[in-house]
Amino acid sequence: MRKRFIFSGTVQGVGFRATSKYIARKFRVNGWVRNNPDGTVTLVLEGGEKSIQDVLTYLKNFFRDEIKKIDIQEEKEEGLSSFQIIQ
Repeated sequence: MRKRFIFSGTVQGVGFRATSKYIARKFRVNGWVRNNPDGTVTLVLEGGEKSIQDVLTYLKNFFRDEIKKIDIQEEKEEGLSSFQIIQ
């Protein structure tokens, strides 16, 4: 399973990308995260449905005051083999 999340709110400059990488690795989910020019953050996760949900739940709880909106799209899997922060 692969999902793309776009987080809106005060999600840049708060450690969102580093936390996403740590949590994705903890739950053994591959993908990537990057800041977008419009102030949002894009997070792409590939893995089991429960693991992806666990990552999302953790981030929503940890950044509950910063996240105002999450757009979610399901995508075709690409077979990512790691998790990266994209600059």
